[in-house]
Amino acid sequence: MKRTIFLQDESAVWLKGNLHSHSTFSDGALTPEQMKEAYKHHGYDFLAVTDHDVYADTRSLSDDTFTMIQGFELWGNNFTNDKDIHVHFLWDDAMEGISHGQVLHLPERTGKCCQEFSYAMREKGAYVMLNHPHWSMLTSPEVLDENPYHAVEIINYGTEWLENTGDSSVFWTEMLYRGCRLWGGGGDDNHNHIELDSMYSDSFGGFTVVKARNRSPKAILEALKSGSFYTSTGPSIYDFYVEDDEIHVLCSPCERIYVCGEHRAHQRKIGRHVTEFVTKLKGKEHMVRCECMDAAGRSAYSNPIFLD
Repeated sequence: MKRTIFLQDESAVWLKGNLHSHSTFSDGALTPEQMKEAYKHHGYDFLAVTDHDVYADTRSLSDDTFTMIQGFELWGNNFTNDKDIHVHFLWDDAMEGISHGQVLHLPERTGKCCQEFSYAMREKGAYVMLNHPHWSMLTSPEVLDENPYHAVEIINYGTEWLENTGDSSVFWTEMLYRGCRLWGGGGDDNHNHIELDSMYSDSFGGFTVVKARNRSPKAILEALKSGSFYTSTGPSIYDFYVEDDEIHVLCSPCERIYVCGEHRAHQRKIGRHVTEFVTKLKGKEHMVRCECMDAAGRSAYSNPIFLD
């Protein structure tokens, strides 16, 4: 029996996108229209404009070759200790109670209000992600096992490039070890105060690739919620699955492929241009995932395949 996180549909399409960006509606330097054109020019298929505490309706910018995802980023508080956090909300079309240009603040800046708001948005159909926990100086024990998140943002290119605080993969790993079934997301978190072609640009460095049934916002959201995607700063993952007692990884040319399980149950393949790794389950895994690293040190992370 083949088990995988990727959608198994012959007509499915691979789509590259950025789920985290800021425009002139909050503290970004580019309009949503300018950002769409920039990302389209760089080979992306979709974009979410997720301004701070305000919703910019970008549905009219979608066309046959490029899809706009709806959402915003909330300045919130962690439930256990009221520490400042940022929470991401994404959806496909209209959202009940939210309109273009609406400012969205919590009734009270408390963890309790933030958690209630997040659960309510999830109930309405939003995809909910805990953003850049490393940048927020949040540790995994501060997040409860029962939480409103679909995912943790493990790659945040903007904070990584600016302050070396954008890699939250260890935070995510610790949550997985505890049994929290969270996907690993990512994006640019770009504000574009530097020219797009500059080495200091915060765009085009962290991206999400979904395997979706088509290009529609609804299909992309379905892929995100089901985990049919990977997050990367460079490499591509073409397939990842478990069949019988073997784990299979197919990727673009890399130097290292890691298969990760629980608690150091890791296996690896190393070489100059490694594109495939087939290895056997050790027998006690409850979940497996893969990480692929290229010669430049850029990584792609699959979501976990849960085996129980």
